[in-house]
Amino acid sequence: MVIEIQSDLFNDANNLKDINYLLTIFSESRRFDYFCEFSEILETPVFKTLIPDHQKLIEENYNRIVGESIKTKFSVGLEPSEKVFNIAEAKRFFTQPFLLILENNLNDGYFVDALIQNFKKKSKVIKRHKENGWFEYGNGGGGDNIQNFIQGMMKSFNGLPKDSKHYLRCFVLVDSDKEFEINESKANRKSLFEFLNSNGIAYHELEKREIENYIPDEVIESIPEIDEYLQTYIQLSPVQKDYFDLEKGFNNRPLNSFSQEIQNLYADVEDRKEGILRRGMTLDRFKKFKSEFPKLFFHEKVTQDTLKGRTTHQSKDPNELQTVLDKITEQL
Repeated sequence: MVIEIQSDLFNDANNLKDINYLLTIFSESRRFDYFCEFSEILETPVFKTLIPDHQKLIEENYNRIVGESIKTKFSVGLEPSEKVFNIAEAKRFFTQPFLLILENNLNDGYFVDALIQNFKKKSKVIKRHKENGWFEYGNGGGGDNIQNFIQGMMKSFNGLPKDSKHYLRCFVLVDSDKEFEINESKANRKSLFEFLNSNGIAYHELEKREIENYIPDEVIESIPEIDEYLQTYIQLSPVQKDYFDLEKGFNNRPLNSFSQEIQNLYADVEDRKEGILRRGMTLDRFKKFKSEFPKLFFHEKVTQDTLKGRTTHQSKDPNELQTVLDKITEQL
């Protein structure tokens, strides 16, 4: 993110303390890139009284950003508008941590941590922000509660001049909950996405049913106590594995009791295997499925290659995991 500090702020010596504060925030471990019109502020009372380190960084940032033709995303100035913050707004907006809102910040966090750990180049900025406490996981409390969670965040900005949505720094990542590839998003998901779009909040709906469906086959095959159920799951096609309910299986129901689309998806599964897949998870280790199964993302066989192996067949985006990291990085 590149922030412009508008030249007018440097003309009033009373702004020195606030500008020093913002420059310190922006510069700490390269949290944000910032830009000032160097020639316009060179003789101003604020610039002349800045510490030499800040003066030097302002000049260096100006030369680099102009040379690379980098566009600014936000500005700090005297007159607030949609993309311009006054000093009070800037303090609130730029000092808050960026929130990656998950349905469950602990369990889903294993998935995101695995992406950060294994896609090192793609997640370089995310990792730096996370290590410095500028990037956190927000607990949406389930897909149906994410809107309430965000509305609660927005209330904290009451009293600032803009609509509260303009002060949010967040990204939403949710499971699709889809049961087959061309399944439309469910009504609660559509309602959430309408809310996010109306408030300018970036998000990503995962292609697969749940985060657990991204766990590489190599990991599941390596489970010491692997049983007939998981061995049968591994034998499904990549697309079948994408939409299979790993926790409940077919929930003790015959395949012909499901919708035609689901029956078509698993049409080549022989009767014996269908019977096994009806059972759902039986291993004692995964009785608390939602809290225990995601821990497999930190298995030694989780690598960039094995993670990619679970998405290369995807028709919509075979590079989905990298796309997620790119989308989040863009917001930072």
